[in-house]
Amino acid sequence: MLNSDYRPLCTVRLPYQGRQKYMHAFDLAAPVMAEGYEDYLEPVVALCRAAGAVHGEAHMTVDEKIVAAGMSQRRPRPHVDGCFYPNLGQWGGGGGGWLHYCNNVNGPLRRMAVIVAATVEGCRAWRGEFDAVPKEDGDLSHLVLDSGEVLPAHVGYLLSPDCVHESMIMDRPTQRSFLRIALPVEFGF
Repeated sequence: MLNSDYRPLCTVRLPYQGRQKYMHAFDLAAPVMAEGYEDYLEPVVALCRAAGAVHGEAHMTVDEKIVAAGMSQRRPRPHVDGCFYPNLGQWGGGGGGWLHYCNNVNGPLRRMAVIVAATVEGCRAWRGEFDAVPKEDGDLSHLVLDSGEVLPAHVGYLLSPDCVHESMIMDRPTQRSFLRIALPVEFGF
């Protein structure tokens, strides 16, 4: 059973310089941004505080780009995120660090809650309980879903560990900054 939920946190303004930074680790008690991403400190601190995430290690991903018409900035189609293992350095099943079936680490299946924010609408999420099993890569495109909710721009959202969500296809070239903060698996939604 997937318990998919999300909630708004606060408004934020994100910069745009065409940068990409993948999974920068930082201490929630004393956040320090990666070199060249210092302008993310204010929104990251505001979002983490609004979520009540103040202890442990988090991982920040920044994706600033022009999304081509007919493409999505992040992962399209309904899915859940997995569990990130820093020693592997990337998301993904077998060879990566983003495992959707984390039973062999930290006991039972534990996904991470994430915070997301963007400068342009482009994320859709679903609320509810779903009697479904994600595919090995987290894919849930086999679910029959309603239209969900499009998350507004400039508002940070906390997504539950089992939140069903997708990155939407853009109908025209779109400049968009996207921020994701993966929280410790111990963080309670």
